[in-house]
Amino acid sequence: MYVANHFRIPEERVTQILGEVHAGNLITMHESGMQATMVPFYMEERDGKRFLVTHLVRNNPQSREPIVGNGLIILDVVDEYISPAWYATNDAMPNVPTWDYITIHARGPVHVDPAPAAALKVAQALTERMGESWSTDMVGQEKLDKMARAIVAVELEIQDLEPKAKMSQNRHPDDIRSLIAHFETVGPHEFVNYLREVSLPYAEQRFDMITDLKSSGASQWDLRPAPPAPDSRD
Repeated sequence: MYVANHFRIPEERVTQILGEVHAGNLITMHESGMQATMVPFYMEERDGKRFLVTHLVRNNPQSREPIVGNGLIILDVVDEYISPAWYATNDAMPNVPTWDYITIHARGPVHVDPAPAAALKVAQALTERMGESWSTDMVGQEKLDKMARAIVAVELEIQDLEPKAKMSQNRHPDDIRSLIAHFETVGPHEFVNYLREVSLPYAEQRFDMITDLKSSGASQWDLRPAPPAPDSRD
């Protein structure tokens, strides 16, 4: 995945996102071909390494068939359609619709643990992270042990991480403010927070730099705003 500098996610933000539970696609290669499953993931840190952890149904081909090479997890954290009507500058500079998103690609070896105890541990850890540990307590250990026989624990060791946030950072600051105003009324809040805390400061800094260069008479610079980057995630 190509990531332009202005679409890179600040490291502290990556850490925050990975510290939360997010649904994503686990993609693995097998002799029979490629397989993918959408499941929730949480991160564990052990011995200086980071792992994205989940569980799969035991009869899932990704659980049963040997995995060839490394796996890929795509965490699509949040995404939204962006109408040009929501840009403050659209009357003066008409634009086209686009799609903003935050995504993280993680690659590394995948390990499947078929032991029911391991699967139950993962399922309970995920439930606890969602603040719902009371729900498994109500089910009772005997029933949980039986249910755990139908799932397996799965984890991917993060060896390569590619975070990307195409979140209007290359727009005029007024456009980002108008997007914040729009999404404050319709959500999601995670989208609004990133626009306010990351995209807007970046755009303001970029705009101030362009203004300073123009005022200094640096006519040899091409100071026009860069065109919006293609929506491709490649």
